[in-house]
Amino acid sequence: FMGENSWEVAYKPCLRLHEAACLASYLNASPAGVSKYSGLIMEHARVLEDKIKASCVVIQTSASNGDTEGAINSGLDLLRQLGEVFPWNISRDDVLLAFRSEKEHIVCNETKSRILNSTMQIDVKKKWSLKLMDLIAPYLFVLRPNLLSLIAKRMVDISFQHGFVPESATGFFLHSYTLINIFDNIEEGYRWEKLALVILDRFDAHSRYPKVKFYLTIFAATWKVPFQSSIVELQSCHRELLLVGDIEFAAFSSQRYIKYCIICGKSLIDVEKECAAISMEVSKLNQMNNTLGHMCIHMMVLELIGERSRDPFALYKGPISNCEDLLAYASDNGLFAIMQTTHLCRLVLGFFFERYTEAASMAEQFRQCHKGLHSLNYILHAFFEGLVSFQLARRSETRSKWITLGEAAIQTFRSWVTHSSWNFENKLALLEAESYFCRGKYNEAENKYEDAIKYSRIHRFVHEEAIAMELYSSFLKACGRVDEYSTLFAGAMDCYKKWGAFGLLKKKQFQTK
Repeated sequence: FMGENSWEVAYKPCLRLHEAACLASYLNASPAGVSKYSGLIMEHARVLEDKIKASCVVIQTSASNGDTEGAINSGLDLLRQLGEVFPWNISRDDVLLAFRSEKEHIVCNETKSRILNSTMQIDVKKKWSLKLMDLIAPYLFVLRPNLLSLIAKRMVDISFQHGFVPESATGFFLHSYTLINIFDNIEEGYRWEKLALVILDRFDAHSRYPKVKFYLTIFAATWKVPFQSSIVELQSCHRELLLVGDIEFAAFSSQRYIKYCIICGKSLIDVEKECAAISMEVSKLNQMNNTLGHMCIHMMVLELIGERSRDPFALYKGPISNCEDLLAYASDNGLFAIMQTTHLCRLVLGFFFERYTEAASMAEQFRQCHKGLHSLNYILHAFFEGLVSFQLARRSETRSKWITLGEAAIQTFRSWVTHSSWNFENKLALLEAESYFCRGKYNEAENKYEDAIKYSRIHRFVHEEAIAMELYSSFLKACGRVDEYSTLFAGAMDCYKKWGAFGLLKKKQFQTK
């Protein structure tokens, strides 16, 4: 309905309509529409600032289509035009040098009052710079986590120097990520996340709350809050993100939700149904490339429940048809987070199905692509690598190597349990029990096995209760206490049944016979 010269006679309305059409095309999974409307905007925009909204949608579309590196490059190029220059390649040492010392970048207790009394953002270029950094942050997490720390630092610096905007909250959350992963300071990271909420409260930025809740759940809260409560938060986040039109983070939250369901021991039968529903949803939203790791997690769940007829990769319209293809794709494109998830799934399956040598190899490969992220993957890796190491210590000639790895896992969990006894004390007790068993301290081992079972039951980790009972039964069998072994082994099988791991249950019952 607009005339041929609409850009000349009604520039602002025309620009806004084309921006809306571009965004609508993205939300409706129409890359062709995004290309059409963004192209017209680039052709007619009079200043850089008028191109940025459309450019943001193009960046999101690139990431959705699997070009994460291209999305990051486009975002960094726009930031350069706005006067914010960042290096592409940056090491962990570079991050440490940029921060100089942890103490220099931990603000004092007056931070909250500084936020509440600071000015609103007025510099247009700085405002757009913060929006762009906020946009590319999740892609950096996947591909360039060290650069993410510099982005966070710059977002915080801009906010204090030029004033705050709602996107400043992301900078504070990402800085908490740096404090936790670079400086191993969980308590201070948690405090910075709370400060991010102060920013949102000040602006009454309701549309950003779901995204911020997501960040809050996956960073410091992982170490402070019971895992079960995070399931509830992520379910809420997912619904709210869809309501505000943030389909990208809705996809991210759904994948994270499944991981929490697994670590909490939720019924695998229910988890598998949710995996299938999520795959269908992200496929319709054209977000499969942002959740590739989900397919490997789904495959792991299917193997545990003994369902081999379903194909988690069926909905993916690309060159990936199995976990091997996924791993090769991730390796070729430097997608370390997907590589981690793939190796982790194989580590977990290797432990449960007693393929310990394979599991140890997966644990080592996970470590090689690990970028120091204190994430849910990191927790699962530490736990299962520790258990696998103690199994191999009792079976292998290279006993000292495996004992060293197992003891390292114990030290890790001893530090974590100070932040959350609910999440970690049962895991620590089981690792300590296995260590005592390997070292011939049978009385101490028995006490720790019983603690592990008790804490797993009290904290409602039914799958870990099953693991503890099964390992305790193996200990009793090795000690010649056959009757007690049979009772504990039967109890472990009951817990695996409650968990819904019927494929695993069938395998273990067959091995016993």
